[in-house]
Amino acid sequence: MERTPEPSVSVQSTVDPTSSPLRIDLYLVQQFPGYSRNFFQKLLETGSIQVNEKPILKSNSVVKAHDRVAITFPVPQALEGLALPQEDLGVKVLYEHPDFLIVYKPAGLMVHTPHEYSTTVTLVDWLIHHFKELKGVGPSDRPGIVHRLDKDTSGILVIPRNEQTLTYFGNLFRKRTIEKTYRAVVVGHPFNTGTIEFPISRHPQQNHKMTHQHPRGRESLTYYTVLEYFKDAALVEVKPLTGRTHQIRVHFSALGYPVLGDTVYGTASDTIKRQALHAYSLSFTYKDKLFSFVYGVPQDMLQLLDSLRKQTI
Repeated sequence: MERTPEPSVSVQSTVDPTSSPLRIDLYLVQQFPGYSRNFFQKLLETGSIQVNEKPILKSNSVVKAHDRVAITFPVPQALEGLALPQEDLGVKVLYEHPDFLIVYKPAGLMVHTPHEYSTTVTLVDWLIHHFKELKGVGPSDRPGIVHRLDKDTSGILVIPRNEQTLTYFGNLFRKRTIEKTYRAVVVGHPFNTGTIEFPISRHPQQNHKMTHQHPRGRESLTYYTVLEYFKDAALVEVKPLTGRTHQIRVHFSALGYPVLGDTVYGTASDTIKRQALHAYSLSFTYKDKLFSFVYGVPQDMLQLLDSLRKQTI
């Protein structure tokens, strides 16, 4: 049975005598499957987890048989969400259907909170402020969210408005029958078309990164076509068939053509302050009707493209 403790309660657990040594974050996910590994990694940093009465701060610390583990769970964020700032967050509703929304998320805005005690305003906060019915759709920390974009990736998302639609779109993504198209500017000149098939997994040492070099990586497939070459860069249309974390960024970096401005898998850029990656279109079938949505690249990428076109090849 899944264990879901009450918030602000200290829960104690003793590692089974027959258990092999295991990273503490993996052990905690096994004990409390209602919480994510990322949640426990953030909680470790606060000193809220002890092993044998000593605070443990690193997620790669190992627990062994008979170890005594104590966890203090924080008070979760209220479902009403955080108060929105006075300034416009830049979110736009592109289409309203009784069962789903199509929204534009600007770069710089997280889709949902990284952990339950975060005070950073997210797209979810904006959504539940404007669409109250979303509070009861899906997990409480990410209501209405069926897919994500990285914080510094701009573009369009589908937001289900009820549990049935959430399940439907979840199945579309799992079966890979929803078509996603991105626009990206990459460093260098890749071949004019290509397929990238490097498997992807979490980086073993740098938890904020993914890698294509781990032998147990998950199947990942990306198609691309170059739309325009510049002096030292290229504009590409990208169609990821799978949806791994950071997939497009990892794949192009693995080829030697990192996304321009990507400080995690490439280098910073003087012409754009984030990775030049934009979720350009979504296409899917819902109730026997084909829906297709497009939202052009935002101003910072337009300025980048204008600057690149002025350079001589």
